Amino acid sequence: MSRNDLAEEVLQEAFVRIWHNASRYNENLSAPMTWMVNITRNLAIDQLRKHREVPLTDDQADLLIDESPSAHEQLDSQREARALERCLDTLEGMQRKSIITAYFHGVSNTDLATQLAAPLGSVKSWIRRGMERLRRCLES
Repeated sequence: MSRNDLAEEVLQEAFVRIWHNASRYNENLSAPMTWMVNITRNLAIDQLRKHREVPLTDDQADLLIDESPSAHEQLDSQREARALERCLDTLEGMQRKSIITAYFHGVSNTDLATQLAAPLGSVKSWIRRGMERLRRCLES
């Protein structure tokens, strides 16, 4: 069987599996395309292993290892991001702006003080108090 024939077989089987399992798709676990690509990828790997005349070397087997985050890890990450966003929304304006600029945009406290035209001590206090509020919010 040629590679093109195998590819067509995998794609056909992927369409069938996606169709039959569509009711099991959970949008909270992954995007639709990610879900479909994972089904197709797993089928392709299974076909390659099934039609392999020579066993895979360790290096080849290592190349097949999928180190991308699992659906559960992606879900946990999304939950954490939503929780962080919710908690950031509870902060006062300058605390929120200082934390977002410093931590998400990588701006130093000194540069942030210059950007905000505020004393360095105030910027450090906004960040320190804001981080404490974030910690308490995320723990609750």
